[in-house]
Amino acid sequence: MLYVSRMNVAFLGLGTMGAPMAANILKKHSLTVWNRSPERAAQLVEAGARLAATPAEAVRAAEIVITMLADPAAVRAVGEALLPALAPGAVLIDMSTVDPALARTLDEKARARGARFLDAPVSGTRKPAVDGTLLIMVGGPDEALERARPVLETMGRLKPVGPVGHGMAMKLVLNGLGAHMMTGFAAMLTLGVTQGLSPRDMIEVIGSGAFSSPLYAGKGARILARDFRPDFTVALMRKDQDLVLETAGAARYAMPTLQAIRDVLDDAVAHGFGELDLCGVIRLFEEQAGVVVAEK
Repeated sequence: MLYVSRMNVAFLGLGTMGAPMAANILKKHSLTVWNRSPERAAQLVEAGARLAATPAEAVRAAEIVITMLADPAAVRAVGEALLPALAPGAVLIDMSTVDPALARTLDEKARARGARFLDAPVSGTRKPAVDGTLLIMVGGPDEALERARPVLETMGRLKPVGPVGHGMAMKLVLNGLGAHMMTGFAAMLTLGVTQGLSPRDMIEVIGSGAFSSPLYAGKGARILARDFRPDFTVALMRKDQDLVLETAGAARYAMPTLQAIRDVLDDAVAHGFGELDLCGVIRLFEEQAGVVVAEK
């Protein structure tokens, strides 16, 4: 059995996903954490992590630096704060969801410091983050991946997808597809209820045919239970579609269907449903149709 020594890791961003990801790292490595709201670090500190006052302080002695932040603006700001303190030879890994162009910019800046960069966004919600079973899509050089592997594998399974930027590109493909799937599923369940169909029957039939999906099974059960507690919010799903559309625009590729979906998500946020789980987009369709998709 290969023995892997403990590494010095810095983790910045302790939100819904970041906190459990950091907790899994702490089981096998030395961990320093930073978060804009330091109280979010209390449980990790109690478990043995060190809390840094600034991003620069967090990364100064780290071999592996991970950012898991809300949006590109946060990644840019925290990146600018930590890069001057990044040690030569360190590996900077952004696990947030941002555009491929920003990943390539961070790569250039990390290499200018004598460090390496990986973009490694994740597929999965809070439960896989807690369980350490996320799918991690990694873009970047093999040698950087191998150096970071003992840390990344505490959080899930790795899928190398190519050079820097490809991890983020793959994540945008997944999240764009997920938005199509979730909004289409919610819209069709709502239509069925307007026609008198049983929501449970619809979910059973969808799950038994050619269009079955674990997404529909899991979110369908939550819709029936009226459980919209967030794993991943409608507002975050909308943010990700902005990234997909911006990336497509840079490639001169029009995506009118996704633009329509983005407009639906914008309406859902405007109607007060932004902080619900992504399956809560059905609340917008229910409001428009004057029905409720629930057990009779």
